Amino acid sequence: MSRAGPLPGRSGSLSRVSERRNRKVVPLGLFAIVCAGALVAALTGATAPLSAARFALSGHWVFNSDLGLAFHVNGATTDIDAQVAVAGERGSQVVQGESNAYVVGPRSITEFNTATHEAGAAIAPPADEMPVGVEAVGGPYLVYRNAGKVVRLGAAPVTVSTGGPVGDPVVTSNGTLWLHRTGSGAICALAPGATELSSCPVSAPKDHAGALTVIGDKPVFVDLFTGLAHTADGDTLGAGAPLGVPVSPNSRAARHDVDGRVAIFDPERHSVVLADLSATPAKPVTIVVPGGEYDGPVSTGSAVVLVERQHGTVLSFGADGSRKATRSVKRTGGQPRLTRGEDKRVYVEDAAGTQIVVVGTDGSLRDAPVRPRSTPQPTTVAVPDPRAETPPTQTSEEPARPPGAPAAVSAVAGDGAATVSWGPPPADDRAPISSYRVSWRGASGAGGSLVVSGGARQTAINGLVNGVRYVITVAAVNRAGAGPGVAAPGVTPVSAAAAPVPNVKYFNGSAVLTWAGTDLRGGTLVHYLVTATGFPDRTVTTDGTVYSGLASGRTVTFTVRAVTTTAGRTLTGAPGSTSFTVPGPSIAISRGRATTSDRCHAPDCAFVNATFTGLAPNTQYGAQLSSTSTTNVVTEDFTTDANGSATYNKLNYDVPGETVWVSVATPSGRVSSNRIYWEPR
Repeated sequence: MSRAGPLPGRSGSLSRVSERRNRKVVPLGLFAIVCAGALVAALTGATAPLSAARFALSGHWVFNSDLGLAFHVNGATTDIDAQVAVAGERGSQVVQGESNAYVVGPRSITEFNTATHEAGAAIAPPADEMPVGVEAVGGPYLVYRNAGKVVRLGAAPVTVSTGGPVGDPVVTSNGTLWLHRTGSGAICALAPGATELSSCPVSAPKDHAGALTVIGDKPVFVDLFTGLAHTADGDTLGAGAPLGVPVSPNSRAARHDVDGRVAIFDPERHSVVLADLSATPAKPVTIVVPGGEYDGPVSTGSAVVLVERQHGTVLSFGADGSRKATRSVKRTGGQPRLTRGEDKRVYVEDAAGTQIVVVGTDGSLRDAPVRPRSTPQPTTVAVPDPRAETPPTQTSEEPARPPGAPAAVSAVAGDGAATVSWGPPPADDRAPISSYRVSWRGASGAGGSLVVSGGARQTAINGLVNGVRYVITVAAVNRAGAGPGVAAPGVTPVSAAAAPVPNVKYFNGSAVLTWAGTDLRGGTLVHYLVTATGFPDRTVTTDGTVYSGLASGRTVTFTVRAVTTTAGRTLTGAPGSTSFTVPGPSIAISRGRATTSDRCHAPDCAFVNATFTGLAPNTQYGAQLSSTSTTNVVTEDFTTDANGSATYNKLNYDVPGETVWVSVATPSGRVSSNRIYWEPR
């Protein structure tokens, strides 16, 4: 019996049902190709190891939840050439690697060997949402966009944190997975085999709606706010090439180019834009599609594919905008799913995994009904007993219907996020709730959706834009389909102000506290809350305040917070702090120029230069000159300035071999200067 184990952290290994590893079985044709490659390498002197060979996976696996079977569809022939009995949730997707494949649902991931057809471990996913599956070198990968997690499946699966919510991932030919953090704008890379993000070399503008695609094997960020496409090349984000036509902020880009053009579906204009981003771009192509809700676009490299959800209609178009083909896929209690295989074909499957439409690289469509392979059995004809009574006609069970509306749907806004909660529908209409579909749309048009398990009652939506009002809708799903959605009252994510940067200057016994760099993050300032050690709290509306009566040598810590209002809420921002020590009295002396007087004789007579700081301002003091032999050689008066400072250069001395210093009497005691040795001249 399978035992579900949690996914590891960044570098941990997965705990599996059995310690044995599935033996890899290489198809004979593939084995011959690899051997031939090794022979060529031997003859030509090539030294690359054979194990580095990597062939693009062909075909596509689909999970039929009605039968509990995973089927492999041959993309070239549309035949079912393999089937495996494996457990999985309804609506699960299948992603395949080199030797194993994985049935992936919101609450479980089940592995099986694609050659031996042996079922493996059940793996607990890192988040309760349906991930985006990516089949690529070094993978396959599961990207949990809302939770900000990436799972790389394989012999030792690992979970990698992305540092925040991400958009749809893309992958380049070397197997590097590229991710766009929807909040910060950072564009990050996950290298094959890495246990953490390799780097985030470039950033798109923060909070700009956009999507990644791949053109010329380089990641490209399509900024849907500005209508520019920026190529990420090393640690540089290109200046941006114009799309040539306006698009709405909630548009979607295909993850691969269509003959060098980026394909963008705009749901507000019901159109697909094929934009040329070359140095001398051709005129963009705009394809207008019938009204409806669409999934996609997905590119085969030469064609672009969409699916209209309501009727399950598959549409394909060429790079010149010409319609290639149209076909319907069955509606079986959920939305159809589009998957681009490593063979560049697009596989469109119904929610129950009972039908696949294969889109060729040229945009052609071929239907592949998913049926189990079976051995013909002998036919047995039963002869009825004429003496037997005819049994009464049995009334068939009433079929299941989509569930009712979720109860008590509510949402609470956070910083760039919202948390939505709900209760189950009053009845499931003869089929258990398999999942909930949570969707959101902002006032600017940008939106999204995610799928969580049927047992969930709450989920967080991250990557929202502060200051934008969002309406969040929850709908229950069972095997008969999705029920009506219920919207929570609109919520507006807000952010408290950033921390101010305080600075202290000292004048005349007072500390002048000012601050700068306060980002209110879209809020309206109410006041600043200022605290200081030993003083009552203050609220001020200016960017500064003054603290007087500070004792010498005292250390004071100042903290400033901005209090703002946003969308009717009062928020206290992050604290900015600094500490300041009040300077105490100090005296510095040095030997000055030579002089003479009645009591001071050449050649050893010279002035004693004295500098006083930190004394009371505008106050008269007595500067006492002392030596190792005489405590009070002479005392002369001086007066400080408005800053409590003074310079006095009228003291003189003439006894070689003595050490001298200057002191003054203050309310807190006598303060002395440094000491100097009086050298003979």
